[in-house]
Amino acid sequence: PSYREYARDINDSGQHLLDLINEILDLSRIEAGRYQLNEEPLALAVVAEDCCHLMELKARTKNVRILSQFEQSLPRLFADERAARQIVLNLLSNAVKFTPGGGEIIVCAGWTAGGGQYVSIRDNGPGIPPDEIPVVLSAFGQGAIAIKSAEQGTGLGLPIVQGLMALHGGTFELHSKLREGTEAIVIFPASRVMEVLPAVPAEASRRAVRG
Repeated sequence: PSYREYARDINDSGQHLLDLINEILDLSRIEAGRYQLNEEPLALAVVAEDCCHLMELKARTKNVRILSQFEQSLPRLFADERAARQIVLNLLSNAVKFTPGGGEIIVCAGWTAGGGQYVSIRDNGPGIPPDEIPVVLSAFGQGAIAIKSAEQGTGLGLPIVQGLMALHGGTFELHSKLREGTEAIVIFPASRVMEVLPAVPAEASRRAVRG
């Protein structure tokens, strides 16, 4: 290996260690009840769109497409913007990591049937066996596919998503089928939406998401 490759490996290792430390601190604060939400009006679709742009280069290097379907004119949420970005980035990063070349990721944002708002991230990666879903949702838990992956993470991303959504009074759902892919859905409750659900929302955006 060249000195350039050594330098890149050192940089990557340092970044991984920094990410691990930050995620341990975040999860520790969440579990101890010391994570303070800095709540303000935010546009959930804009947050999701920004996260798609941030992950675009990494996805392109793997020949993975990120497609977005955001409902127009969603009212603002009263939530923590940093936390919302962390939630979407953690889920999108996982999707990019495990989606094979030539695959695609679909990111949606819209109303739930109950008047809340959701973001869903669906990939056509290898999927997760049903018995491993509780494992990947636990701190430092990694499924068999993640362990074999060249891009191993910290195993803290999903527990952090779960904790941050709980702090917002929301929910996090993870649905997966082997050899078909995974869909992660975060749902912010109607109580955090700063305007009520329109009388007749677009059918395409209603989904079968409850919240």
